[in-house]
Amino acid sequence: MKRTLIAAALAASLITAPAFAASDTFDMAISYDRNAVATPEGAKAQYKVIHAQIEDRCEAEHSDLQLGQKFAVTICTVRTMDKAINSIASPQLTQVHAARKAG
Repeated sequence: MKRTLIAAALAASLITAPAFAASDTFDMAISYDRNAVATPEGAKAQYKVIHAQIEDRCEAEHSDLQLGQKFAVTICTVRTMDKAINSIASPQLTQVHAARKAG
């Protein structure tokens, strides 16, 4: 049983290691409608626009990974969304982001 668990843990670490090693630090311009984020409905719509841009960029940044690519893109997208929403500093957009992260 211990050998099975050790082997599974080793396999998981080998698959996810590239995801953690890959850089998710990059500069990118994000296009969104600043006026639209002032309303709850507009913030939800613009959140989707921002998320799509970031996810596309993260996919491009990690396109060379064979194993763990989906995981790396997910981690990159989550981290970059956190940074982007924090930088934009829109209360409505921050609420949408918090709600998405909560569930």
